[in-house]
Amino acid sequence: MIRVSILLTTLLFSASCGKKNITPAEELEASQNVTNTRVSFDKLPGKWVFTGYLKDKTVPANGEATIEFTATEKANTLQVGGRAFVNLYGSTFLYDEAKSTIQLIEPVSTTKMAGTPEMMKAEAAFLSNLKNVTKFSVEGAVLKLYVGEPAVEIMHFKR
Repeated sequence: MIRVSILLTTLLFSASCGKKNITPAEELEASQNVTNTRVSFDKLPGKWVFTGYLKDKTVPANGEATIEFTATEKANTLQVGGRAFVNLYGSTFLYDEAKSTIQLIEPVSTTKMAGTPEMMKAEAAFLSNLKNVTKFSVEGAVLKLYVGEPAVEIMHFKR
């Protein structure tokens, strides 16, 4: 029994050593190779729940932010809206197929409710980052929005 336990422990340790942990810097560098396609753009519609940033760890534990993409009559635009921890927001994203980028094309409008200082700070960071999104990737039920070009932050969402 002890030998089996030692063998299993050794196998698990060996398997975990084979996995490479990707650092935030490596993930940001890899984001330069992200190419947005029509197929990936078409996967955006629907509601996504914000799960955190790649680098910034100051997201309030009891807060929630969301993003919801809705198709429009224009082929390369999506209405976007959701909750930014305290307030509701809305705008429009434009997909530039030639450049493989997305960007907000209208100012972000928000409601004007007040929240705790922690929530208001998180909301300001969320909206600021959203305004600077340039790329995205959809992998199953995970959405990544890349902030800046080159990316300086990644916003993570799930369905």
